[in-house]
Amino acid sequence: MVRDRLPKILLIASFLLFVGTLFAQFIIFNGKVYEVTNGYLSEEQLRNMGFNILKNSKVYLVFNRKLIIGSNGDFIVDFESYVPKAYQLSNGTLYVRDTFLASFLGLKRLGNVYYDKPITVSALNLQQNELILQTDVELRKELVNVSLSGGKLKLSLAPAVFTGSTVPEKVRVTSDGATVQLSLENEYEDYEVSLDEKRFIILLVPKERRLEYVQKVEKFLGYNYTINYLIADPKLVDFVPLLPTGGIGKTAPLANILKANGVLHGVNANYFDPNTGLPIDIVIANGRVLSHRYGLRPVFVETWDDKVFIRKAYFDVTVRLGGVLLLVKGVNTPAVSEVNLYTEEYGLTIPRDASREYIVVRNGKVDSIGYVKNVPEGKNSYVVMVARNLFNKFLKTLKAGDSFTLEIYTDEGYRIKNAIGAGPLILQDGKIIEDSREEKMRYGGGIPTSRTTRTIVAIKDGKVHLITIEGGAGMNFDDVAKFLLEKGYQSAMMLDGGGSTSMVYQGRYVTSISPRNIPVALGLR
Repeated sequence: MVRDRLPKILLIASFLLFVGTLFAQFIIFNGKVYEVTNGYLSEEQLRNMGFNILKNSKVYLVFNRKLIIGSNGDFIVDFESYVPKAYQLSNGTLYVRDTFLASFLGLKRLGNVYYDKPITVSALNLQQNELILQTDVELRKELVNVSLSGGKLKLSLAPAVFTGSTVPEKVRVTSDGATVQLSLENEYEDYEVSLDEKRFIILLVPKERRLEYVQKVEKFLGYNYTINYLIADPKLVDFVPLLPTGGIGKTAPLANILKANGVLHGVNANYFDPNTGLPIDIVIANGRVLSHRYGLRPVFVETWDDKVFIRKAYFDVTVRLGGVLLLVKGVNTPAVSEVNLYTEEYGLTIPRDASREYIVVRNGKVDSIGYVKNVPEGKNSYVVMVARNLFNKFLKTLKAGDSFTLEIYTDEGYRIKNAIGAGPLILQDGKIIEDSREEKMRYGGGIPTSRTTRTIVAIKDGKVHLITIEGGAGMNFDDVAKFLLEKGYQSAMMLDGGGSTSMVYQGRYVTSISPRNIPVALGLR
């Protein structure tokens, strides 16, 4: 009887083998997703589907009271249907063709998926830029086609049906019984897909402008001022102190510094000593301390978790040599103190002093002890200059190979990524600082009291505003404080102003005064 049916069965088998050359990638059966590998499912997958398997001289599979007998790669189903080349054995493990299983289980096919019933999308949620699809199976990312074009996100899932009762605003859903398609009205910059059991989650990154530049002529106290605003979100942009070619102790115009560092936007930053070109106050770039000061002064800080703040803060820099901890009193400066630290960025010659000892560090280890003119090349190289009396008292046994660590501590424990010190501090918590009179007295040279051009860093609604003010009668501390307060800034401080005031956007100056050489730029990267 089997022989009488062979021509018809062989035709069916040949068709199945032809279809099988276009391998399906997945089988969805009884609420589970199985990945197909080169057209076959493994013995373990078959057992998970509910097949009982016995292997000796032949292969026996039992499923729902149906018996499949295999020999030499061919199957006979219930002693009636003959299917050639339906399985193979590899190292004793059984692998069965997906086309045979699809026919045997009565599965449908859509694209690269065989299935017994479509995936059910039972609910959709869109909250705080997170889109969640609730399904009746644990999906694979490959089953969902997600695309982003022109800021518009689209999603297609097949085979699938949508049974949800509500659709979130700004989401459009279409379902034709075989495919569920979603499109979102808002614009997005990027997305990230994750799976959590039977939830398919898309984390959406809103399409926001990384930064915004505005130039305005504004009337204030009876004068017209040209105001430049460079506004950026710290979640999208880093505020990095940048040095001229040659490093600490060298100066250059703002545009040159930015170009040398591959940055298009920025402003001038620290005050500096015009005789030496050395920056005054703290400079931390990408976690590296490049300049330091000892005392409580205002600072603009960006942390490693993208928080920003402006306030007076203490910074302690310490080095540990072997088991000895030392407080650093000067970083990249010719001014000699008990403990000085020099980094690769120091562009001048390290001062030589007979009352000091010099410790050269490479890659977290003491490399040598003795004077060197410059720090060896490398981001993990330093020279520590220590007063000889301290060295003889605490470091007499220090030798090459001993450990070295460098740490920065703040009074509130922040992990600092970037920082610039200057001042005066102007606003704090949306108010003019209470000790403004005392603050103004801390700065000489007419910095707070003279009416001149200004460079300011301020924060409002979580965004950083870099501001330059030109023209009019110039502004002093009180003018700037009133101007910023009226605009609703929460915190603000002055950077170097006067002839140093400069701003570059898209690689070109937007300020009008002739650019002065400066030692440090604050770049937006």
